[in-house]
Amino acid sequence: MAGGRSLKPFYITLGLVAAVGVVLIARSMGQPGGSASPSTPFPTPIAVAAGARGVVLGSESAPVEIAEYSDFQCPFCARFAVLQMPDIRDRLVANGRLRWRFMHFPLEGHANTRPAHLAAACAREQGRFWEMHDAIYQGQGDWAESRRPAGFFRDYAERLGLNPDQFRSCVETERAMPEVEADRLRGDSLGVNSTPTFFVNGRHLPEVPTYDQIKAIVDSIAPVAPAGAATPNAGTPHR
Repeated sequence: MAGGRSLKPFYITLGLVAAVGVVLIARSMGQPGGSASPSTPFPTPIAVAAGARGVVLGSESAPVEIAEYSDFQCPFCARFAVLQMPDIRDRLVANGRLRWRFMHFPLEGHANTRPAHLAAACAREQGRFWEMHDAIYQGQGDWAESRRPAGFFRDYAERLGLNPDQFRSCVETERAMPEVEADRLRGDSLGVNSTPTFFVNGRHLPEVPTYDQIKAIVDSIAPVAPAGAATPNAGTPHR
């Protein structure tokens, strides 16, 4: 992972996170005043929602929120976005059980990540952040090492049907960059130093989760209602 993190520890501890970590995180989040014991692998909860920015997908009434600090040039972030995120959106966000908050966190060691984040933020101006998010991650192998990455982002914008003049103006003036920097500073304040980094209802998740692990966490915090019971309205995704 970017920032020196390896996936080897993740696979070694996969069973532990799924079988034990989910129970621990659920106990501390599901009970008033709950906190992790000294043996719990999760640090003290942090109120990420307080002053949080980012780009939100899902219902405001969802019982679980995951904040993802991500770098568009990070290969592990791209792998998560391509392999895990589609199921998360379709099977947890769409039914109102989970709200997802994308937080920009461009790493200094990635030369092309800043223009990628700017392109996504500019697409947000036109209500197409998530579509640009997907295009950037899916095309990461094309633009990540390019000397002229901006051309790829213009092509994505054209493909998505964005107003070309508005997109170009946004990119050239960098008027959307303050929101990117605000997210990065928020991550710095929480001690984020690698990507992707996740917080579940304000609690740091120590490894990169799979869809199955995220579903297990959501099921533990907010069990599925019995058949016929009312469920939260997923509502319109926030751009």
